Amino acid sequence: MKHLILVGILFVAAFFRFYNLSQVPPSPSLDEVSIGYNAYSILTTGKDEYGSVLPMLLRAYDDFRPALYVYLTIPFVWVLGLTVVAVRLPSVLLSLITVYVTYLIGRMVGKKYLSFERLGEIAAVILAVSPWHIYISRLGHEANIGLTLTTLGIFFFLRAVFSGKKSSWILAGIAFGLSLHGYQSEKVVIPLLVLFGSYLFWKEIRKAKRHALIAIVVGFAIALPAIAATVSPQGMVRFRATSAFSTDSPRAVSAVQSYIASKEKGDIIGRIIYSKAVTNASIFIENYASHFSPVWLFSGSNREAHKVPGMGLLYLWEAPFLLLGLWALGKSRIPKHLAAFLIAGLLVAPIPGAITTQAPHAMRAYTEIPIMQLIEALGAWVLISKLKKKQLQIFALILGMLISAGVVKYWQGYFVRFPAEQSDSFQYAIRGAVQYGLDNANRYTAIQFSNQGSLYQSYMFFLYYSKFDPAAYHALGGTGSGGFEEAHYIGKYAFGILPQQAEKIIPGTLYFYDAKNVPQGARTLETFSNLDGKPAITATTL
Repeated sequence: MKHLILVGILFVAAFFRFYNLSQVPPSPSLDEVSIGYNAYSILTTGKDEYGSVLPMLLRAYDDFRPALYVYLTIPFVWVLGLTVVAVRLPSVLLSLITVYVTYLIGRMVGKKYLSFERLGEIAAVILAVSPWHIYISRLGHEANIGLTLTTLGIFFFLRAVFSGKKSSWILAGIAFGLSLHGYQSEKVVIPLLVLFGSYLFWKEIRKAKRHALIAIVVGFAIALPAIAATVSPQGMVRFRATSAFSTDSPRAVSAVQSYIASKEKGDIIGRIIYSKAVTNASIFIENYASHFSPVWLFSGSNREAHKVPGMGLLYLWEAPFLLLGLWALGKSRIPKHLAAFLIAGLLVAPIPGAITTQAPHAMRAYTEIPIMQLIEALGAWVLISKLKKKQLQIFALILGMLISAGVVKYWQGYFVRFPAEQSDSFQYAIRGAVQYGLDNANRYTAIQFSNQGSLYQSYMFFLYYSKFDPAAYHALGGTGSGGFEEAHYIGKYAFGILPQQAEKIIPGTLYFYDAKNVPQGARTLETFSNLDGKPAITATTL
């Protein structure tokens, strides 16, 4: 029976992640076209768009990120071609593995300490319908491989300390080591999680001796290339670009001005308050705390990153289970060091989002999953263990209605409202523009695309949608720079900042402007709109 329940949970998880995958999100994102084309390029030539042979860091738009997900995408591109499904499918499959491993962790903890194996099923079903997990797992993004490897590492580590299985130590080391090649956040989360785990389970680690030591050596050996790449000049580009402590941020500039004013006035208190150390500390604390904001977690506006319109990352019905689960960690039969490990995982996860811009950030704090669901499952166990049979039936009925209402609202928000209202976030209109340019190429001596607004990084969308031959692209020079202001040239196609005066438009040239930036006097040939009907891109000429 328990196997049938697990199969049912995985079926539900798969349905929410596979359904209409090619259409929702409505088109490939900026990251997805980069991952897809670079996977295609490496598959056919062994080089990325810049001509680097089998790179460890993917240089995307002059940003450097771990390339493991690109390599995982290559077999899918080989089988399915350069399609959005090929790019997203690895993420979906990884997310199902995460749901299953969450089940294994919950069952293991529940069986050992609570005589309640169903803990795994409860945690897995919460994750299966999680708004946070569904949204990100349907994106072809490296965050998913980072999360899956982290979850596997936690499972094997806990199994090793619980059962002493020798193989689990090695598998934990491999998973944790590989996770640093998965996603940037893991480079912060995993070292801290391993340090906390080593301290909390030191007795079990000392008992394992040789096997634990081998796991540490293996994990470090696997992680070392990722660590070396991270501290290289190229690897630091990403951190400098997204650092919350950048000296040119409005907050930093204001603090410097206030510091100078305090110094001129002889205001010692002001000099302390507006010092760089205090300013950076306050930025970190505010960013970190924002990831635990109930408003951010449980509600949402009509347009927020990685949220469906009008919803939070978590359902409202999850809140009481989360609070009960946190209470139960200190009151149940779960050992204090295991409870501390789970809390540590929950507290460490937001740090990558706290030290970077755009906090709170759902993708950078993604590692909160599945620990949050495990804690919620523990909260559900508290109620189940306290209620009598009749009370439990009533509770199950009410909870089922609440879950169903939440899932229906999510379905409406994600599969109906989200693509219709937010297709501009995925640069939906650019596909039609590229196809128009390809279809009419013989009619013009040159074709120029803007790289602003709806045509941001248009060169990469052109490479992706046209399936431009990577070998031919390398022969033309490949990508020199992915910077926003940089111009790109691919045969008769150019991508850059276009003239804003009609008199500067060259006869015989086809131009693609963001619909808001078309110069007066230019002749409109075609307009490409987003799914909400709003014009996004305009094809023009003299």
